[in-house]
Amino acid sequence: MRLRIIILILALFVFLSASTGGFLYYYSFRKAAFQKTETNAYSRLKLLTGQLSSYLSEHIKPVRAISGIRELQTALTDTNLETIYRANKILDHFTHSLDLDVSYLMDKNGITLCSSNRNAHDSFVGHDFSFRPYYKKAVNGIASTYLALGTTSDKRGVYYAHPVYDEKNSDILGVVVIKTSVEFVETKLFSNSEDSLLFVDQNGVIFISNKKELRFKLLWQLNEEDISSIENSRQFGNGPWSWSGFSRDKNSHIKEGYVIDKHNARYLFTSLDVTNYPGWKIISLRNYKEIERQAVQPFVRVTGPVIICVLILTGFLALILYRLGSLEITKRKKAEKELRLSEERYRHIYHKTPVMLHSIDIRGRIIRVSDHWVEVMGYQREDVIGRQLISFFTPESKNYAVNVVFPRFFSTGFCKNIPYTYIKKNGETLDIMLSCYGVKDENGDIVRSLAVSVDVTEKNRTQKDLQIAKEKLSQYSHDLEQQVKKRTAQLEKTRDNLKNLSKNIIDSQEREKAVVAGELHDHLGQVLTALRFDAVWVEKYLTGIDEAAGKRAGKMCSLIDDTITDVRAMAYRLRPRVLDDLGLVDALESLLSDFEKRSNISCVFKAGQIPKIDDTLATALYRIGQEAVTNALRHSNATTITVELKTDEAGIVLTIQDNGCGFDLFNDKEFAGFGLEGMKERADLVEGKLDISSRLSEGTTVCCKVKIKG
Repeated sequence: MRLRIIILILALFVFLSASTGGFLYYYSFRKAAFQKTETNAYSRLKLLTGQLSSYLSEHIKPVRAISGIRELQTALTDTNLETIYRANKILDHFTHSLDLDVSYLMDKNGITLCSSNRNAHDSFVGHDFSFRPYYKKAVNGIASTYLALGTTSDKRGVYYAHPVYDEKNSDILGVVVIKTSVEFVETKLFSNSEDSLLFVDQNGVIFISNKKELRFKLLWQLNEEDISSIENSRQFGNGPWSWSGFSRDKNSHIKEGYVIDKHNARYLFTSLDVTNYPGWKIISLRNYKEIERQAVQPFVRVTGPVIICVLILTGFLALILYRLGSLEITKRKKAEKELRLSEERYRHIYHKTPVMLHSIDIRGRIIRVSDHWVEVMGYQREDVIGRQLISFFTPESKNYAVNVVFPRFFSTGFCKNIPYTYIKKNGETLDIMLSCYGVKDENGDIVRSLAVSVDVTEKNRTQKDLQIAKEKLSQYSHDLEQQVKKRTAQLEKTRDNLKNLSKNIIDSQEREKAVVAGELHDHLGQVLTALRFDAVWVEKYLTGIDEAAGKRAGKMCSLIDDTITDVRAMAYRLRPRVLDDLGLVDALESLLSDFEKRSNISCVFKAGQIPKIDDTLATALYRIGQEAVTNALRHSNATTITVELKTDEAGIVLTIQDNGCGFDLFNDKEFAGFGLEGMKERADLVEGKLDISSRLSEGTTVCCKVKIKG
């Protein structure tokens, strides 16, 4: 078996060696081809860049020469038909001689006065080109070259602009411009290349290309702001400038590396800046697959010698294989001897191990048992060998083994933790947990089993006792739960009684307050009013008789007035009549108005649409609001108190908020007696919820929410 493995490993080694060599050779050859392609592309691009820069700059000197001709100066200083005619003749001569597209002359305002295309349908005469950058530079004394799409002719060209000075060469009179076509670049410089050649500006607009479909497209995808900037410059017409589909490969640099198109095809990307034209670049794109194809063809031609080398290597390895085979046979004979010794040791361990071990054949007959097995079961070995294993089982275990365990075991060759019950020779039962696996032959068929039986009799008894204890505990827990439920019901009833008692006490307090308020307002108020009338009469009477006595009587009137005011305030605080007469909203508004008059604190009241509620709820909400506002006035040092009464999907919501000093709800014991418990008790009585939130230096908020029944 090991000899086969050695041969297989050797064959794999030969294959991997040949494959690895071929791959390394292909990789190095491919890498060299790509490097050569990149070098050639860079060299071609550098040569092309020089040619392009030379072509784009060839008319700089001619435009300078035209700008110094006297006829153009005269046409700008003394504009009439005669001077215009002479200037046009000069422009026609230069256009024809230099094979230009057009030559034209503009004044200082950018209006074209003369042009060699004056008789064409796309004549420049009269057009304003002051927006063009070349004009702006030239009119400021800077000669410039500009590449753009003509706004009138709709043709691509190179614009050469030069300022026209007066005779003293001091003042700029206008600008002369000549335009040449860029068709020569595409037909002469770009057309012979297999690569995609692009001439792009700083924004990535493709101005010149040997691929017609790429002209005036965006090399890279731009945002709306950049596209708007291109449109505003009017350098390349009115658009649209669609995206060419190229995007930068994340694993390559911008100037050199690879780009992908919208079909995920890769291209070798090489770019160079064009001399004298800042921001403009000439770019070469070569298809990655085309480069790969050129790299693979030479590789195929050299595979023959490599195969011969592989065959020679195979023969050499075959000799080594023969030598290893001889050594393997020797090792196998030695291993078989060691195997027999190992088997004898295994049998000794099998019989002497203090564990119940047994083996059965495919018919379920016992073919081997350990010494510990026969010792525990109380049998002699000769009484056990050859008998069916299930003959030592209880009827239940026998049925379970025949119908469930044996079919599964002979199908899978493994079983674990199977519960059985043995019957010993003396009639006692033995609970065991059996695990076994099947020993298979060369064909993968099970020929016998090796099983281990663990005595779990004591464990099962303990589990049974534990189960009984658990059942008793469960019954006790159930009884305890019933007692808790009964006690809880009693506590709930007591709580309801206390709640009713508290409600009756508060109702009694409110009735007493109403009676006292009525007595103060009706009886004591009337008595004080009558007493004031008498005091006023006495004051008037004594004023003419005894001035000092009259003043004393006047003080009595003031004291009676103050007493009447206090009595009315006491009666109002005990039970405001507006609460009974007009309802909760007007009562809260009156309360805040009274507090605002008696203090320098701003009180703001907000009320929404409130449904009709009973007197108990109205009183509870009023008292909560009264207590919260009183606490804010006394302790918060607030400048503003806001009270809001509204309804939402949950019910009525009353919120009292101040911007005062606040307090610590949990640790500040000083504020524990400020009626907070009273407010919570009133909220509980009307089945509401009271929330109090406060932080130091951040104010306090009291919110009471009550569900509306019905």
